[in-house]
Amino acid sequence: MSPTPMSSPQLIFSKQDIRDYAEVSGDFNPIHLSEKDAKRMGFKACVVHGMLVMGRIGAVCRAQLGREEIIEDYEIRFQAPVYVERPYELEIEMDGHELSFHLYAESGISVIKGKTKIKTSR
Repeated sequence: MSPTPMSSPQLIFSKQDIRDYAEVSGDFNPIHLSEKDAKRMGFKACVVHGMLVMGRIGAVCRAQLGREEIIEDYEIRFQAPVYVERPYELEIEMDGHELSFHLYAESGISVIKGKTKIKTSR
C-alpha cells in the first residue's frame, strides 16, 4: 500500500510568533530576535526556534488525524534553518500507522523532514 498524501499547508512564522515563543520558553538567543545578530552569526535572517517549528508541524499533523488517533512518537531531522516571515510548504503523507512530513522553503529546499507513529486510543 502506497502512502496517502493528506495536505500541503503553508506555514509562515511571524516576528510576533518568535517573541511570544521566547517569552514562554525563556529562549532569548539573539539569532531568534535580532536580524543583525543572526546575520553576524552567518544566517540570512532571524531563525525560528526549532521547537516552535516542531510544535506548529505537530499541530497541523494532529489536525489531520481522527479523534481516536494519537501521535505516539516523533522523529525529526532539521536540515536547514527556518527563517521568520518566509513561506514554507508542509507536505504530509499517511502510510499505515506512520505519518511523514516534509517542510520545504519557497526555493524548494528541504528544511525539515520527519515522521510520527500513530496509534488508536481505543
